[in-house]
Amino acid sequence: MLERIARLTWHHPRKILLATLAFVAVAGFFGHDVEHHLKAAGFTDPSSESEVAGDVLGGALGFSAQPGLVVLVRAADGGRLDVTDPGVWAEVARLATELRGSAYVGHVVDPLADPVAGAALVARDGRSLALTAQLTSSDLEDKGGLADESVRERVTSEKLDVSYGGYAPSFNEVNDQTRRDLSKAELIAFPLLAILLLLVFRSVVAAAVPLLIGVISIVGTLFALRIMASLVDTSLFALNIATALSLGLAVDYALLLVSRHREEAARSGFTYDAHLTVVRTAGRTALFSGLTVAGAMAALMVMPQRFLYSVGAAGAMVGVFSALIAILVAPALLAVLGPKINALSLRRGPAVSDSSSRWLRLARWVMKRPVLVAVTTSAALLALAAPLFATHLTGPSAQAVPPGQQSYAANAYLQDHYGREVTEGVSLTVHGKVSDDDLVALHDRITAVAGVDRVGPFQRAGSDVAYTTAALDAPALSDEGQAAVRGVRALADPSGAELLVAGNTASFLDEKESLGRNAVLAVGLILLLTLVLLFLLTGSVLLPLKTLLMNTMTLAATLGILVTVFEKRFAVGLLDYPGPYRVEVTSLVFLFAVTFALATDYAVLVMARIKELRDSGMSNEDAVAEGMGRTGRIISAAALMIAVVFAAFAVSPVFFMKQIAVGMALGVIIDATVVRALLVPSLMRLLGDANWWAPAPLRRFHDRFGIREG
Repeated sequence: MLERIARLTWHHPRKILLATLAFVAVAGFFGHDVEHHLKAAGFTDPSSESEVAGDVLGGALGFSAQPGLVVLVRAADGGRLDVTDPGVWAEVARLATELRGSAYVGHVVDPLADPVAGAALVARDGRSLALTAQLTSSDLEDKGGLADESVRERVTSEKLDVSYGGYAPSFNEVNDQTRRDLSKAELIAFPLLAILLLLVFRSVVAAAVPLLIGVISIVGTLFALRIMASLVDTSLFALNIATALSLGLAVDYALLLVSRHREEAARSGFTYDAHLTVVRTAGRTALFSGLTVAGAMAALMVMPQRFLYSVGAAGAMVGVFSALIAILVAPALLAVLGPKINALSLRRGPAVSDSSSRWLRLARWVMKRPVLVAVTTSAALLALAAPLFATHLTGPSAQAVPPGQQSYAANAYLQDHYGREVTEGVSLTVHGKVSDDDLVALHDRITAVAGVDRVGPFQRAGSDVAYTTAALDAPALSDEGQAAVRGVRALADPSGAELLVAGNTASFLDEKESLGRNAVLAVGLILLLTLVLLFLLTGSVLLPLKTLLMNTMTLAATLGILVTVFEKRFAVGLLDYPGPYRVEVTSLVFLFAVTFALATDYAVLVMARIKELRDSGMSNEDAVAEGMGRTGRIISAAALMIAVVFAAFAVSPVFFMKQIAVGMALGVIIDATVVRALLVPSLMRLLGDANWWAPAPLRRFHDRFGIREG
């Protein structure tokens, strides 16, 4: 296949470039507005207890039990809100009417019109009141956003100060911020990439090729997401993550091809033989690397959360697409450019395609003392990972809203002036035939649970559904709050009816349980795919296992640093990070997949070159040293490029997006420096010729099906 690609890109490069231009035009036309076709994050498991509780109660009532949106009403002058003023009564009644007429709003509580139901909705200091809206959909992330937009348009006042808080407005503002973050990150990443590419290639034309491949890959990614969104609900957050991966991988693969092209051209001239060698070696590595990334990301598709299966599917498409674009378009460009690839040269010193004597000397230095280096490096990585084992996790909530957003101030005010039942209430639903006496007894038992502050009386929503709301002593996502909800769930209803618990705390507990249960399969698939693909590349049993070990250490060190920074508050000021000071739980699963994918990606770049040299007749030690020397600069440059792309997305004020961006950048840097420079040569030296061992049946399998040049 690769030989055919080489012939095609050498003999018909202009046709390929014209076809690429046509593709970019079509993809840009259909994909330019993809963000308007994507849905909100999607952190919940539809089969979890909290989601089932919402469906049961929503089916009985026609709306959710918990307020999805809160309209905060204060005096226009910031003073005391005179609730005895007829003008205030009339204006609040008008606002409540407009709120009831908003999209997806099923029930509104006006504390002035219904002082019993709204007893908790007048602030203790008398300076404000709240109108709560229960939505007709339990999907507060997606339909809640539409409700928020409708409410903001309708529920306004020239007489009173009106603001909007709660889960729905918060996530709607997070979604809007995410769209703005994409443009901001691209404006940061592209100029930095251009400068770095110019520095590593020392030629304007050579530097432009990877950047162009990156642009094409991004346009194709938007098009792919647009198609995906028409087939299945796709999370908005997949847009930013897929774009970052697309740009980073495409630039990396193009960098690999351009550097190998210059190396072969310097040896053999700008000939077909040099072109063929580039496609058969660097092209094979790029394609194989893209497949490893795609395989690892695709494993996330088994997760039920929309956020995770969306980024998994998008990441898989990006891995394959970036590699295909690189091995088709980059060689065609190189064939057209010929010697002009070095035009507008700024060359002063070695370019990235030159072999590095420093990396060669480092590899030989490490291999002279492999035990010391391996033990010391492993100990350092494990020390970095240590904080991970004492971490406290958090989940998506109104805390996701960054400071400066309107709902951030409204939520802070509501938390300071109202009871927890308004913003963090625990919804309790009894499903089944139950008597009034049993409901009273159950109410008393729930009230007695440690950590439960107060429980409202049960109300009937039908013959077999009753519901109420409880308030906790501690914040919703705190350890104490979670313990209280576990205690409530542990209660058995003697009537035989089902007690279903929902709300932010219950959703977080369900999210953790779902992630833990489903992640086993996802992790297993990632490990299996990594082992199989690396075996097909190397023909070795031990090298894939060694790669898994090193990937695990990279991941553990990355997550440990993440905990140190975002939970222990080390250097958070440099990241402009105001909290929450915990690691978001979904981010851990995502970072496992992407860090494993990228670590395997760099392992492939190194192993492919080492195996090429080993197959040419070099000894194990010489092949490792020369492979490190010949790939040192290029992989360092590639890692720097992709880390810059990820770091650009860390400008996002959305806390979990910042954690993900920083985690991805850290993983790349750790793997491409500490692991590759120290662990790879030391462990390969210790294993010696056993690096390339495989049982006879597997050797025969690799001889027949293994990935080779051509």
